Amino acid sequence: MLQSLVTKLKSFLDQCSDVSLTIDIWTDRRMHSFLGVTAHAFVNATPDSRLLAFKCFEGSHTGQHIAEALEDVVDESGLRNKVRCIVTDNASNMRKALSLILDINDSGVLTDGTVDDPTLWDEEDTVNGVLDNFAKDQEHIPCFAHSLQLVVRDGLSALSAARGLLAKCCKLASLLHQSALFRSSYEQVMGTGKVVPSSNDTRWNSTYRQLRCVAELDQSKVNTLLRDKGHNNLILSGKDLQQLQEIVSILEPFSEATDMTQGDKMITISCVVPIILSLHKHLQSRLSTTSMLASFVGALHRSLKGRFAKLFENMGIQFHTEASQTQLAFSSNLFLQAASLDPNFAFNWLEDHPGTSAEKEALRLKISG
Repeated sequence: MLQSLVTKLKSFLDQCSDVSLTIDIWTDRRMHSFLGVTAHAFVNATPDSRLLAFKCFEGSHTGQHIAEALEDVVDESGLRNKVRCIVTDNASNMRKALSLILDINDSGVLTDGTVDDPTLWDEEDTVNGVLDNFAKDQEHIPCFAHSLQLVVRDGLSALSAARGLLAKCCKLASLLHQSALFRSSYEQVMGTGKVVPSSNDTRWNSTYRQLRCVAELDQSKVNTLLRDKGHNNLILSGKDLQQLQEIVSILEPFSEATDMTQGDKMITISCVVPIILSLHKHLQSRLSTTSMLASFVGALHRSLKGRFAKLFENMGIQFHTEASQTQLAFSSNLFLQAASLDPNFAFNWLEDHPGTSAEKEALRLKISG
């Protein structure tokens, strides 16, 4: 079976002319780190993905170390001069690694290939030959799902007025997963399949699913159970429930967007521009209708405009952003081109563009051009 997998991978790599790589590093509970590299390409006009490497990653997670590990994978896979895009999260060590590989700085600007401060890499040796295994016209593409998670986290951090509400939902979920006795009583009252899921710090939409699950429960039954079991501190008031339902409503498009960009059998880069414009329109609308959660919506909107400022600029949309706001490297024209070439979107996303008809037509001509 292993030989069959190796043969299929070799066939995939031989048929690829242009390849996009996705890189990530995981650390398990025992503090063992692993490097994962996945290749994405079109084979016979069909998108296909294959895992190139999943191996132990020893030593410090410096930019130089990551760059050298990726170079080894590319060399072993025979992808010299085939790599066009490299997708990573927004961690500083990943950005440093890509600045070495692609001759760009952390903001995606071309550099002369030198390192101003070698101590950034915490290594004694200089980088030799890292660029040799890569084509000269690649781009670093930030992971969109990860970037969207940063926006939601910015918003949730501004939910100070509802922090007690979020804590109640989290504690209810913990109680259900840690107390077999309470869970048994809960399932007798609420039925099976309605247990509140736990949240995961690395997946913001797990928090959304938790909140949505609590919001959809029969509150009269839950509150009666909580009183009977001595957990009055977890009971939601009418105001709590109203706030919770509004939070879920505000975050629902973000959850849908996250799900859209996690498909492995579809082209997801074409979703980015339509999603960003749709979320911008959604938040603008909520700003004029919400009262209790205005600070939450405002924080989400500021973060969306700030973190994706470069993408908005490419669309001819200018915002005033705070100097402290981290702008992510979404300056590539690939996002606009991919959306326009995808028949699912074409130029329909221009309907959500806030510009004038003339500005929209100019953008259309610029992309087609």
